Amino acid sequence: MSEDRFAELERRIAHLEGRVDTLGPPRRPLESPALTTAATSMLRQAKEEDKLGTVGYVGAARLAGGESLWDRQHSLAELLSADWAPVADILESLGSQPRLALLAALVRQGRCTTTDLQGSLGGDGEQTTSGQLYHHLRALQSAKLITQRRRGAYELAPQAMIQVLTILAAAFDLANDPPLGPQTDLPTPE
Repeated sequence: MSEDRFAELERRIAHLEGRVDTLGPPRRPLESPALTTAATSMLRQAKEEDKLGTVGYVGAARLAGGESLWDRQHSLAELLSADWAPVADILESLGSQPRLALLAALVRQGRCTTTDLQGSLGGDGEQTTSGQLYHHLRALQSAKLITQRRRGAYELAPQAMIQVLTILAAAFDLANDPPLGPQTDLPTPE
């Protein structure tokens, strides 16, 4: 093999190795074949009915508030044609690290006092002042993600627990998983 050809192969291998490094950790294998089977069934049904498809989520949790099981699904046509203004308000209320820290404390501990929540923000600076704490609590309350049972005691709204955990899991996957494949154009909703 000529030196030029050998150098070209080394360059190409180095390029490929560099691409692998930028992809991050490999995707975790699916832990539940049942979920894959359900998703495959949803896709098959969408093809048979000539529809866009379905998005769903399932989960189980044993937390301070008790045990929960859930499964929900929405047709893509319904989801894509919905009014997303309320969705934007909720996502905006989740879009800050201090608010996510507050939600994490409430998920882990159940009901928390303002003192507990202040401690969950940690560190110094503006985001740990009582004014900032109440600002974040008001935003989470207005999005109906938390409730105040009595003065100075907060908890995750029972109706929001499942959805908040699902949103956080999906956001975690978006932030940490490599892309799944080539982008495709979305079909027009029915």
